[in-house]
Amino acid sequence: MKPTTKPVSDDTQSIQLLPHWVTSSRSEAIETVAFASGAALAMLDVVLRNPRTTLPGALLRDRLALDAAAACLVLEGRNESPSDIRDAVCLARAGDALGPAGEMFVAWRNVARINLSVGGWKARVGKVLPASVAEVVSEFGAVAGTPVRQASEILARVLRQFPREEAAALMLADVALARAIGWDRPAPLLAAHLVRKDIRTIADGVGDPVLCVHRAMVAACDGAIRCAADLERRVTEMQAVASKLRAKGSDEALALFLTHDAVSPSGMLNPMVKGTSVAMTDRAARRLCDRLVELGVVRELTGRPTFRLYGV
Repeated sequence: MKPTTKPVSDDTQSIQLLPHWVTSSRSEAIETVAFASGAALAMLDVVLRNPRTTLPGALLRDRLALDAAAACLVLEGRNESPSDIRDAVCLARAGDALGPAGEMFVAWRNVARINLSVGGWKARVGKVLPASVAEVVSEFGAVAGTPVRQASEILARVLRQFPREEAAALMLADVALARAIGWDRPAPLLAAHLVRKDIRTIADGVGDPVLCVHRAMVAACDGAIRCAADLERRVTEMQAVASKLRAKGSDEALALFLTHDAVSPSGMLNPMVKGTSVAMTDRAARRLCDRLVELGVVRELTGRPTFRLYGV
């Protein structure tokens, strides 16, 4: 019998994309939406836990954090693009003010890097949030139910008590979701996919937070899985050309590309590769980045002749 639907991946792709029946439903019935949400979340869980994948989890979370930051800035009435956010963070010198865009991204990035499997995680989450909202972290143990229900409950509590702290509410919802599923680190999922109308109705106490989060979860998981599949492919290509690199510090630089959404040659590779004691001259850093672009494993993200940024 011939298959009636196209496969969701080819033989070279180990990460399976969500099937059409999960992403195409337009039903508003809570049972149908919850079923699709659960299926999507289960597939994302498999992707994130797969020990055989080359997926760089830190880079995936960094990219999701960028999307979340951009969405939260829109909620605040700002119009910074992902490019603006990257510039605010990557081109800042030590001690420079990052501005609202940079601070939003750094906050999301910091949340996504917190290890929830070790003690003290509540205090670390609290440090990222406004002091008033941080008190809600202590309520995590009192919330029960499915992962989506727990995320929905935390989201609703924060929005109804602090209706203008949308970013903090969404961060805590993602933390609650990760804790309930058993992920060691939060994945920024909801902010980029929970629409403003739903956020406002939840804050006003008239919307069903569980239904709203279920709806957003399908799109969030679909986007995260697609991003993961793309990153896995790119990392595989990077690993294949790593042996062709002769520059001192190239291994450390590649490791940096696998943990950061964007890399600035002058700020993150020179005079030392960030997070290491490996020295690299400005010229060597730029030549390495150009070489990686030439090999097709890294992209130049700005389109500018100067102050360039690079990413997988």
